[in-house]
Amino acid sequence: MSREDDPTGPVRDTTGTAAPGLLGRVPRDPSGVALVHQDRDITFGDIAALGEEVGGVLRDHRLEGRVVGVPADRSPEFVARIVGAWSAGAVPAILGDWGPERVRNALAAAGAAAAFGPSSTPAGLELLDTAGNDGVPPPSRLAGTDWADASHILFTSGTTGRPKGIVVGRAAFEAAGTSFFKALPMDESDRVAFLSRPGHDPSLRELIAPWLTGARLFIPDSRTAADARLMADWLAKQSITVLQGSPVLLQLMAGASRVPVDSLRLVCSVGARLTAAALRATARFAPRATIANCYGASETPQVVCMHLVPPGAGAAGEDPVPIGRPLDHAEVRIVPADGPEGRLHVEADACALGYTDGTPLPAPGHDGRRWYDTGDIVRRLPDGSMCFLGRADRQVQVNGTRVELDEIESTAARVAGVVDSVATFVEDSRGIGSVRLTVVRSPAAAVDGDTLHAVLSEHLDPAVVPSRIEVRDASPERDGWKQGPPAAAGDARREDRAATLRDVLDESARSALGRGDIDPDGGFFDAGFTSMSLMRFVSEVSVRLGTEISPVLVYRYPTLNAFAEHLRANLDEWA
Repeated sequence: MSREDDPTGPVRDTTGTAAPGLLGRVPRDPSGVALVHQDRDITFGDIAALGEEVGGVLRDHRLEGRVVGVPADRSPEFVARIVGAWSAGAVPAILGDWGPERVRNALAAAGAAAAFGPSSTPAGLELLDTAGNDGVPPPSRLAGTDWADASHILFTSGTTGRPKGIVVGRAAFEAAGTSFFKALPMDESDRVAFLSRPGHDPSLRELIAPWLTGARLFIPDSRTAADARLMADWLAKQSITVLQGSPVLLQLMAGASRVPVDSLRLVCSVGARLTAAALRATARFAPRATIANCYGASETPQVVCMHLVPPGAGAAGEDPVPIGRPLDHAEVRIVPADGPEGRLHVEADACALGYTDGTPLPAPGHDGRRWYDTGDIVRRLPDGSMCFLGRADRQVQVNGTRVELDEIESTAARVAGVVDSVATFVEDSRGIGSVRLTVVRSPAAAVDGDTLHAVLSEHLDPAVVPSRIEVRDASPERDGWKQGPPAAAGDARREDRAATLRDVLDESARSALGRGDIDPDGGFFDAGFTSMSLMRFVSEVSVRLGTEISPVLVYRYPTLNAFAEHLRANLDEWA
């Protein structure tokens, strides 16, 4: 099938591939390679066999129409579990790389009847008490919704300290997937990287690409996926042609790559605002690629708007980078309609069914149709496309991961002795940001930062755990205590002038990594840092020093001592 073919049409017999729903729209040869993992070719037939084994286990436990937890990771087993759940008529609730408490809360929110263990134990299905196991599907908490209409459940941030489940419908997911691959055609010659964070909706586009387009999905090992230097080398070695990544990840790989990756023909920026700095870095990193700025949300449930930057044009990018126009399956509007700026609404047919707590997602509009208010403020550009300006609430994107600041505060309130708290978000001009938490404790409480960090790590997505936690014995003035728009890192007050540069680095490293005593002469990655935790470290250092620091520097100076010496030599006030 060529890139110009339309991957739509009637579902056809896929004997030998056992591909359900959307995945069965194009027949695939069972001997054709679908995935490449650790240099091992895995065929459509292999995935079908693994998926049938998973589906058989679910059917044996009478879990058709029930919610089943599936831990997300980069592995063939994860792909097979999703395919198997769909073929068995179950609804996979996709769980991120979270602590045990957050996983339990997510399963409870979804009313899951069972959950798989890690992919290293393929047969490890555990029946749960959250919804009973008598084979009778629980009544949906979404009025007028049948679980048979559901494709999967994703989780996002709420305001209560617990994850909020989003029930994605089959029709909307299939329409979004079809529309995406129509806008960005791929074929059997393409080699797609599975680098999006598992459990986030961009990773599902990578997962379904082999079935809809014939492209091969390349899965890196966990060490490669955690280190931007290894990622960049891996992309070149595998001759990857299609890549998705958050703007921060794209900048990290661009900085870590020794040479441009000329095999890339398509790079999709996903999960957060694409800044001009990130666009320019990506254009240098992938000079032959079209760069797609993809806009969407878990509720939409995939990309709804897209802006394409041709090869070579990204080097001249300026803020704000447009989010473009809606794809074929989606209709959007700006409210109010009589001005150039307003809140972006998406028509209900392109949206998820609702939330697992029963909260409906789209609301009726004055035109009698149902619309989802994204909470994003956009501007209509003269050519009819749009650009993203910011949020209308306290929801933020932390280097590609969405969180409500209220959720962080609610989680902190679980700790005995905490009487008040405020979470704030700081972001620099490149879109690299971090969350900071200030907590007020009662006079007799023995609350400290380590205790708070442990509780937050259990209940929150690790990507949004605050990079700095400050404990106070009294509240500041209430005016401005709750945050408005994100602050700029360069505008932040230089903190703790008495602290040495080394104090700042040590404290920031301990906070970002979640533990103390890091070898100052050992490599950051040897100490357990990943690309994302290094971003929290760099962001926090930038805030505390009051200046923007390039994340590339942690690769050029890969130990605390080397990094400190570079900063002393280049920052006059800390020399």
